[in-house]
Amino acid sequence: MKIKYILGATALSLLLAGAAYPQQEQQKEQPAQHEERPPEQPKQQPAQKPQQKPQQNAAKQQQQQEKQQKQEQQAAKQDSKNQQKESEQAKKQQEESSQANKQRQEQQKQLSKQQQQEQKQRERQQNQVAKQQERSQTEARNEQHSDRDHGRRIPDDRFRASFGREHHFRVEHVDNRRFHYGGYWFTFYDAWPFGWAYTDDFYIDFIDGQYYLIDLSHPGVELLLVVD
Repeated sequence: MKIKYILGATALSLLLAGAAYPQQEQQKEQPAQHEERPPEQPKQQPAQKPQQKPQQNAAKQQQQQEKQQKQEQQAAKQDSKNQQKESEQAKKQQEESSQANKQRQEQQKQLSKQQQQEQKQRERQQNQVAKQQERSQTEARNEQHSDRDHGRRIPDDRFRASFGREHHFRVEHVDNRRFHYGGYWFTFYDAWPFGWAYTDDFYIDFIDGQYYLIDLSHPGVELLLVVD
């Protein structure tokens, strides 16, 4: 009986010891866990910064707006200067163009005057040459007449009766440049004028002591005649 009692007590003590061991182990582990995790401290709320950001933002915006306005004003001033400069350049170009037009007009006027003067001078020279040629021809005719004239003259009464501007006739051409009219034979030594026709109306006139054949269709041209 005593042995059973002893065995029973031993077994009970072992059982109790076995049950208490895990609890001790758990109690040992719990302090370790408490050491690994320090107690959480209450979170401190961040200190509130002074509410200056809206004012600073407003000031920055105002500065930016002022800066932008200044830039716009400067750009507007620059545009105005550019426009004024372009206007001055256009005005200057217009004045230069107007002056150039005036100069061209004056040059054209001067050129026209010069051309007119040159034309008048050429006409004077041509007239002088024509007069000289006329004089030369008259002198040549006079010389020819003096050499060939046998001194025969038509009496005044017969001349008035058959010759002069009032008495027209047509030339009947004869060889050796001779033709007959009013009872006299006439000879011409100069070439027959261009454009004259024997069928034209002619008359014989006495000019400066010489007889001339004149074509009514071509006034201004005279053909020297010699009375045979």
